[in-house]
Amino acid sequence: MERHCIRCGAPFHGRSDKKFCSDDCRSDYHNDRRRARDKELRTVNRILSSNWRILMQQLRLGRQDVPREELAARNFNFEVYTATRRCFPGRRIYWCYNFAYQISRTGIVHITVGDCRNNA
Repeated sequence: MERHCIRCGAPFHGRSDKKFCSDDCRSDYHNDRRRARDKELRTVNRILSSNWRILMQQLRLGRQDVPREELAARNFNFEVYTATRRCFPGRRIYWCYNFAYQISRTGIVHITVGDCRNNA
C-alpha cells in the first residue's frame, strides 16, 4: 500500500508508522504547527506587555487612581490579565504581572504594585 507524506503529499515507502517522506517535511510540519500555536501566545503577550507598560507609566507619574476611559484611550485592554480574584461580592482585583488594579463602581481604576498570591 502506497502512503503519502502528510506535509507535501509525496508518495513514500518505509515503516508502517512513518508519516513523512523526509526529515525536512517532518521538521517543516511540526514547525508550522508550533508557529500557528505560538501566534496566539504572542498576541496575548503583546497585549499583556502593552497593559503592563500603561500601568507602569501611570504609577511613575504618581497616579494610582485613573479614570477607566483614560486607560481605554491609551489602548488598555481590560479583557486580558494574568490573574483575578474576587475580593468581596461584586468587586474583583485584576493583575497584569506584578501590577494589581481594581475598577470602582464610578469607573476609577486604582493601581498598585501587588502580588497575586496576596490581596493587593
